[in-house]
Amino acid sequence: MTKTSLSLVLATLLFAPLCAQTVTLEDIIVTSTNKTPTFIEKTTANITVITAKEIEAHGYLTVAEAIKSTAGITVSQSGGVGQPSSFFLRGREGGSILVLLDGMRLNDPSTTDNRALLDSLITSNIAQIEIVKGASGSIWGPNASAGVINIITKENAEVGVHGYVGLTVGSYGTLGEEAQLSYKGKKLTAQVLASYLDSKSFSALAPREAEADGYTNKNLNLKLRYAINQNNQVNLSYNSLDTATQFDDAYSLDQAEDDYSHATSEQDNVVLDYRFSLENYSATLHASKGEYDRDYYTTGFFGDAHNVYKATLNEYAFINAYAYTKGKAILGLEYKEIDGFNQYNDFAKSQSDYTEKAIYLSNLYDITEDTLLETNLRNDSYNAFESKTSYKLGVKHTHPFLEGLTSSANYYTSYDAPSAYQLANTAVGSLLQPSYTKGYDISTGYKEWLTVSYFHNTVEDMIDYVSDPLTYIGGYTNIDGESTFSGLEAQSSYTFSPLNIVASANYTHLFDYEKEDGTDLVRRAKDTLGASLSHTMQSGMLFGVDAQYIGDRMDTDGGFPVAAEVATGNYTLWNLNFSTELQKDLDLILNAKNIFDKEYQSVYLYATEGRSLYAKIKYRF
Repeated sequence: MTKTSLSLVLATLLFAPLCAQTVTLEDIIVTSTNKTPTFIEKTTANITVITAKEIEAHGYLTVAEAIKSTAGITVSQSGGVGQPSSFFLRGREGGSILVLLDGMRLNDPSTTDNRALLDSLITSNIAQIEIVKGASGSIWGPNASAGVINIITKENAEVGVHGYVGLTVGSYGTLGEEAQLSYKGKKLTAQVLASYLDSKSFSALAPREAEADGYTNKNLNLKLRYAINQNNQVNLSYNSLDTATQFDDAYSLDQAEDDYSHATSEQDNVVLDYRFSLENYSATLHASKGEYDRDYYTTGFFGDAHNVYKATLNEYAFINAYAYTKGKAILGLEYKEIDGFNQYNDFAKSQSDYTEKAIYLSNLYDITEDTLLETNLRNDSYNAFESKTSYKLGVKHTHPFLEGLTSSANYYTSYDAPSAYQLANTAVGSLLQPSYTKGYDISTGYKEWLTVSYFHNTVEDMIDYVSDPLTYIGGYTNIDGESTFSGLEAQSSYTFSPLNIVASANYTHLFDYEKEDGTDLVRRAKDTLGASLSHTMQSGMLFGVDAQYIGDRMDTDGGFPVAAEVATGNYTLWNLNFSTELQKDLDLILNAKNIFDKEYQSVYLYATEGRSLYAKIKYRF
């Protein structure tokens, strides 16, 4: 990072407090903390909310792009849009982060660690993204030990028929089309969104100018809500995602000029909820299904290969909530069925399945007018490995001597269950068990001006891939020892009302991200820093600039049989944003990315986006 770049980012950070005025926190409602609608101020959890307005203003095409602007999160992308990405929350990998879309679990059991494929999830219909930092397994069960990303799609706020159509064009032959139609009546609310994104993109493997690796994304999202009467309601949500990706296999003979390797993915999720409410009591019957199907076609020294990954996830839940004078109590019962397999060419399938039964209890209690106590307790019972119990104890205090000053602390435990893929590909003699997380975080904040958090987590029995040094035959096993993750997060937002200027910044420093043997885990940046500045004119025209600094991090060179560690260096990216209403109900949004055409690598040997421009026209009716 140059001294000039660092000075500009720090100037944005330091100038903001000088021009700030008091900002009143909005009563944002979230559902990611205890599975029921809760005001963000009535939870002890660390939560960041990304709104649809922010997504559109910054021109984020995918969820992976949107979340990397959040303190505590880093994303490493293996090429352009749609290419595989690794995302980390407080140093933990994607398999420890639960991702939800309108109550549907997007985590794919057929992946190597249960992660959701955020690189394929586009932002067209998103109303807000809730990011819960810290172990949430005491509510959500396994694979939420780093946190939860809860994605909520848009709903029509006005009675009648409304909708919009949008067209996006941009660099690297990018073309996006989307259309939404919605209806809101006294009893029925319905909406459907269809979107298409195609990009010729650039080479996945460096150099960027080599054979291009394109990407196509087709998405269909449907939401229905029917109010039977004032006490009974039925909700149906469906999401279909169909992608086709060209990529460069690092083991292919042509590597960056690999014009054969490609992948297809189909993912379908559906959820049906029946909700009953009477005075202070509410109950939800929940049923959901997820089907995941991915095919990878590669070429290399031994010829062409075809890898198949499939999984099915069925989930059923009964959630009861009771609001009493000083708080709210929640009792939940769950049952899940997970089934998956993978197959290489015509070899025999590697298959696994297991079931999970769970019961959890959550309680929010106002000890005093200024002090909130949050307690969770959950037990998960499995048929394939040991049953586990997790819990959380959190407290939040609003300091009366200074309005807007709050402090909170959380202590929690959580578990990450093996994925269906890991169970189907265990090391010889290994019986996989869930890994165990325990930790805490401490936060203090003043309004939206500044929030600082410290976190410390340890993980026992992490699941990792090991191979025999002589035969190179391997599989997944629990690693003895303890991994450590600790760090500091800071974020701020300031509004200078007289000039309609908003300045925001965030900073993350990882003290520890160590494996059991004391070595650092790869692809985590020790330091990340982000800042943005925007100005809105009285006409509604918006001008904005944002920057992100990613510090030094290590990666592996993919060497065989032993991979060596290599440094990918640090870098700073600058983007410009502009939006205006051309005429009534017709909007124009422009986003210029990497305006200084910075050459950098997020993943070793993989190409990244150069200077680019994207334009979106949106007509609302």
